Amino acid sequence: MKKYSTSESKELVTLRQRTTKDGGASLYLDYMIDGVRTREFLKMYLVPERTKIDRIQNQETLKLANAVKAKRILELQQGRTGIVMKSRRDMLLVDFLKEQQEHYRLQDKPNYVLTLSKIIRWLGNYGKKTTLLTVDKDYILDFCRFMRDSGLSEGTVFMYFSNLNTVFNNAYRAGKMQENPISRIDWADRPKRPESTREYLTLEEIKTLRDTKCGNAAVKSAFLFACFTGLRLSDIEALQWEQIRQNGKGWQVEAKQIKTRKNVYVPLSENAMAMLPSPHKKKGKVFALPSRYQVGDDLKNWIKRSGITKTITFHCSRHTYATMLLTYGADLYTVSQLLGHKSVETTQIYAKIIDETKRKTVDLIPELK
Repeated sequence: MKKYSTSESKELVTLRQRTTKDGGASLYLDYMIDGVRTREFLKMYLVPERTKIDRIQNQETLKLANAVKAKRILELQQGRTGIVMKSRRDMLLVDFLKEQQEHYRLQDKPNYVLTLSKIIRWLGNYGKKTTLLTVDKDYILDFCRFMRDSGLSEGTVFMYFSNLNTVFNNAYRAGKMQENPISRIDWADRPKRPESTREYLTLEEIKTLRDTKCGNAAVKSAFLFACFTGLRLSDIEALQWEQIRQNGKGWQVEAKQIKTRKNVYVPLSENAMAMLPSPHKKKGKVFALPSRYQVGDDLKNWIKRSGITKTITFHCSRHTYATMLLTYGADLYTVSQLLGHKSVETTQIYAKIIDETKRKTVDLIPELK
């Protein structure tokens, strides 16, 4: 698209643009207040110019953006401090998190955006406001205690704590904080990642599910397909027929993982191919799934109807795939690549599960008397 000239760098407030994934641009204001650079994302966007209408639309958007810019300059000159014109030392923590949301939205990282939304909501429930520069370790630890006392699991508290650590590091690197307050928290006092119990299904249990009626055929097919591919629910939801491609004599899924943005190439076994909806199509989504809530509800009822007493979620299909591969002789590195793990260390948890299963099997042998 045409690169519009926004404003001169010597101006008090500078209108800038950042290229978006679709070839357009996001507009934001850039200014220096009390020696600290401040940005205000305007939530105004330029579209790729393919027609005369696109060009006119961009011109109108720029007029609006420049009007906001003029207003901000006037506010600064008059010493007025609107919500976005406050010095960075006056910026609320929640406002900074919203700024980070926009940053991750432009980077096409929806999981970060969603997690920050949840943290912002919990900060609202917490009710103790603090500015970006005055947040300290005591505030963070008390916020974590509040979330625990409100019923959040230690795993969720750990996840939110880790995300706050990331955005505080971002702020420090950008010169918006003098230090990351979490760096002052002793390791012993930090939330810990709990040892997770990775429930999985055996091949016999998969057969039982295959032969058990499910209230939603798409949920049944998608879950069983995931058991033989290890794809996450988010990847199953986004899977297109065009991503199932022939490779030599067989077929494979070629896709970018929603969570990690890493490309994976998963060969499809006969079992996996048998779980695909029929007839196979040339384009469009493979599985017509309902909402996440409905998927969970249908899965729960299906598991119960089958007589399986394990607590099974959709993600257990991924654990099932990993444990089956290792049980039938696959090596850790190969399993790691198929799952799209960044490190083999992440995959080792499944090897521990297999070792525990072997131990339980050996212990079934009666003691010699």
